[in-house]
Amino acid sequence: MNINNIINIIGFQLCWWSCVLFAKTDYYYTGPFFMACFIFFHLWKVSKKNFEIKLILIFSILGTVIDSLIMQTKILSYEGLYSSALPIAPLWITAMWCGFAATVNHSMSWLDKKWFLSVILGAVFGPLSYITAAKFEAISLSSDITIVVVVLAVVWGLSMPLIFWVNGKIKI
Repeated sequence: MNINNIINIIGFQLCWWSCVLFAKTDYYYTGPFFMACFIFFHLWKVSKKNFEIKLILIFSILGTVIDSLIMQTKILSYEGLYSSALPIAPLWITAMWCGFAATVNHSMSWLDKKWFLSVILGAVFGPLSYITAAKFEAISLSSDITIVVVVLAVVWGLSMPLIFWVNGKIKI
């Protein structure tokens, strides 16, 4: 693993945690601010690949739609919403999707074209991320844990290979 990949994964993880830890506070935009700084630094110093901007933008939208739909099922709810009347996942969730997209060609590149493995890892670690966020009260699980885990396992089992597939298409 080279230094850029180390910077990439450490930067993403630090910003992921800032999104989770600030979500329940009055400073819930702090995590997205740090994630934006990470992404700008990543694009300036680490990546320099223009197609990554497209990938980040695509998954900022797609990820927000996915999490908004999950929120609409009422199996979980988020802290730090734009407003209780607006049925959109909060900015810190969008920021996490952006940050995750920035790892695809770097610290997560080893997973490229390993479709079965990406499904399995998505199905396992996707739900674990949400459960971790719930432990820190950034997310509230509104349904039976089994239902939440199954839904998130399906969503992330599909999302993980999808992000690599889209990445392959926009690289060309």
